[in-house]
Amino acid sequence: MKTSVFKTNGEKGRDLQFVNFTVHLFAFIHATVCFLLRYYNLDDGLFLTILTLAMIILLINFFYGTTDVFLSLSLLSILAGFYLGTKGADLISLVIPDFPILTHVFATIIVTEFLGWMVYFILRKGLKKR
Repeated sequence: MKTSVFKTNGEKGRDLQFVNFTVHLFAFIHATVCFLLRYYNLDDGLFLTILTLAMIILLINFFYGTTDVFLSLSLLSILAGFYLGTKGADLISLVIPDFPILTHVFATIIVTEFLGWMVYFILRKGLKKR
């Protein structure tokens, strides 16, 4: 039986490649959306939330996550993403105060990478227990 590209087969190297590609791709998409919306003076909160949820759903589905894992990780990721993103942007603005758009883009990249890899480590640990 051929395994799906979007499901883990327990092989660490393959899992790591998938997560690496997925998290970096979503960080790039998050950054692009953040830059474009901020450039045109539009709020990016809803779009970044939807993208974060899509990344979390993709990772949870890949590791055969259950409904309770989905609900808890989704809620925590959205809340953490919002809080870390706004506070991270405030912190980065102390270093580069003259570029408010780039401040939010950098914070978005960092938070997306952080959330993606934390979800991976949480789900990977749960997969080992099975």
